[in-house]
Amino acid sequence: MPELIRSFVAVKMPGKTADELENFLAELRPLAKIRWVRRSQFHITLKFLGENTREVTENVKEALIPMKNFEPFTVELSYIGAFPNLSAPKVLWLSGDKGADELSKLSKKVNDVLYENAEIERDNKKFKAHLTLARLKDSYLPENLVRKLGEVPKISWLCDELVLMKSVLTPSGPIYSELM
Repeated sequence: MPELIRSFVAVKMPGKTADELENFLAELRPLAKIRWVRRSQFHITLKFLGENTREVTENVKEALIPMKNFEPFTVELSYIGAFPNLSAPKVLWLSGDKGADELSKLSKKVNDVLYENAEIERDNKKFKAHLTLARLKDSYLPENLVRKLGEVPKISWLCDELVLMKSVLTPSGPIYSELM
């Protein structure tokens, strides 16, 4: 049976900006026993690819090469949200309005390029640019955490690169590494 590689296309947060977000999360982590993401996991997914063979993954890499250079734009994350919602959260995320249209267009372009050049199915669901902060099992946010979430700082950076990431699932959470 061929090795399957679980992967996704994303934009990553640069080091200095990741430091800012990590400092904010350091204030949040003691307020709730939920599964907070690690600094090494900070990214915005443009397209989740699931599990594919090495050959398909190589085709994806090849198809993405021309997309590596795109017009840089500013991304600013400034508010907290949740899937499905803040009343019954399963995933806590950070998003913003600045750069959201550009991220959406980039996601669509990735979808189109991979469909046309690597035979990867298009995503038909509406794209929502977000950076996952935590995952919850019991859908409960303590009141002190909810208050602190209202104090989220504006986190911004110049988005100028997309990456293909490999994701290995482990009991302590996913481990990501760059494939491209």
